[in-house]
Amino acid sequence: MPVNKTEAVHKVHLYALIILLVCSCGVLAVENNQLSPREKQQGFKLLFDGKTMDQWRNYKSEGIKPQWQVIDDAMVLTEKGGKNIVTKEKFRFFDLRLEWAISKGGNSGIMFRVDEQTTKRLPWMVSPEYQLKDPYRKPRKSSGALYGLVAAPKGISKKPGEWNSTRILLAPGPYDTAQLRCRLNGVQTIGLTIDHSPDSEWSKLIKRRNKEEGVAGTKFELPEEFFKAPTGLILLQDHGNKVSFRNIRIRSLDKGICACKVCMGPP
Repeated sequence: MPVNKTEAVHKVHLYALIILLVCSCGVLAVENNQLSPREKQQGFKLLFDGKTMDQWRNYKSEGIKPQWQVIDDAMVLTEKGGKNIVTKEKFRFFDLRLEWAISKGGNSGIMFRVDEQTTKRLPWMVSPEYQLKDPYRKPRKSSGALYGLVAAPKGISKKPGEWNSTRILLAPGPYDTAQLRCRLNGVQTIGLTIDHSPDSEWSKLIKRRNKEEGVAGTKFELPEEFFKAPTGLILLQDHGNKVSFRNIRIRSLDKGICACKVCMGPP
């Protein structure tokens, strides 16, 4: 049966409206700083709700400096002087996921198992750092690297000002070891067994780092207590450049959960 032109035009408009509504619903469903139903089921919790920074404080301080602000649903270090901030809660084994964006030429990092009681002066001297940086020529100091130890693949970080996704998984392994698995924008950058026994690959990596030309004997030499704290804080670094964080969520991992059960496949 023939359809007149007016009816056909109305149908086209109706279909277009339906598509627009579906797309709009999809956009509205993706809100920042909210847990998905699956994340709630998995036991994640938010470390930032998009409104306040009340789960954070400055390193070795009870307060937080005004250079750290909440802007457009993100925690933003607006300028130098905000100092490092840490979670108020300590974590042993965890699955941390977040998004970050950095300014042109910017530098920052995420440290974990940070110990404020260390005899060393600065947290990066005893805690591993997942590097955040505007694309940099040295792979072991580029975004996604374990700073100075494990290089990240090239070309996976996004342009300054664009949002990157990071996942840091520290899970218990057999015989008092730990499994460290990290991703940047869906690509695994770090896969290590943390084993402090003298002949382990991890211990050899630390020793090799301390023998590198231009490293040994400097402030970058790794001390005996590096990554030895059994639990600690999550730290976001002030390196003097603007950096933003959002969608920060974490779940603690029970001792019985190994890395294979919280694998680095799609979340």
